Amino acid sequence: MLNHSTNNNGSKRSASKGASVGIIVYLFLASFKLIASYYFHSAALKADGLNNLSDIISSLTLFIGLLIAKRPADHDHHFGHSKYEPLASFVTSLIMFTIGFEVLKEGIHRFITHQFLQPNLQSVWVALISILILFIAYRYMDQLAKETGSLGLKASAKDLFSDMLTTVGTSIAILGSSLGFPQIDTFMSLIVACLIIKTAYDIFSESTFTLSDGFDEEALRAYKDLILKHPRVEAIPSIRGRLCGSYIYVDITVEIDRHLSVVESHHITQEIEQILCYHYGVRDVDVHVEPYYESNE
Repeated sequence: MLNHSTNNNGSKRSASKGASVGIIVYLFLASFKLIASYYFHSAALKADGLNNLSDIISSLTLFIGLLIAKRPADHDHHFGHSKYEPLASFVTSLIMFTIGFEVLKEGIHRFITHQFLQPNLQSVWVALISILILFIAYRYMDQLAKETGSLGLKASAKDLFSDMLTTVGTSIAILGSSLGFPQIDTFMSLIVACLIIKTAYDIFSESTFTLSDGFDEEALRAYKDLILKHPRVEAIPSIRGRLCGSYIYVDITVEIDRHLSVVESHHITQEIEQILCYHYGVRDVDVHVEPYYESNE
């Protein structure tokens, strides 16, 4: 089997750094927006700040998950602890669901009771500064997610982008309310709530797919097509894949010439492992060899 622990440990360190950046960014934005919403009387800005507050909890959860995921394999975790990363994403989605529905409930209550707030136009500067910070943080996190293959950082980058769009909407709502339409501010808080819930659902779907050992069928077909190009592989009766955090594990059965020696067969399995590792970054490949008969065609 191939061992890439050095590269993977480096990726985990980078992912942890990204999670730390996320915590700092959201801590500043949540404090900034919630304090501003109190002084400038904006429901949309308050909802946006609560959204960022949920992101602090989410980033902390992700950070802890990544720390645990870095632990090496032990006597009762033979494949390591990488699944703690998608588990952290799963917990993040539950937190976001909770806050999203709370913001939604408050916004609906304001519409029913007609208790609309009249935000101060100065609060739009808070939103504009937040948009700039979120854009920079999103670009950084998205690049880091691509470099590390971290599911948690991918979820965090998606959340940052969603937050940036949300804050754009918040700034528009503040401008509209300042022009004499206070209900726009409350309406925007409902949109923020729906975006939080939508993002939570996306993260929930992806994390549960990984935790339940789901795997992309197109990726498996690509693996199979590549291995079939090997001159000594006659057929591939079965191939399975699963994710463990950002690591890919593949089980494959290949049929080769039944007259080959054990040593020759072993060399072919090693070549298959190297091919999948080099082209697709597969961490571990289990290759089962079976004899090929002409009658199989």
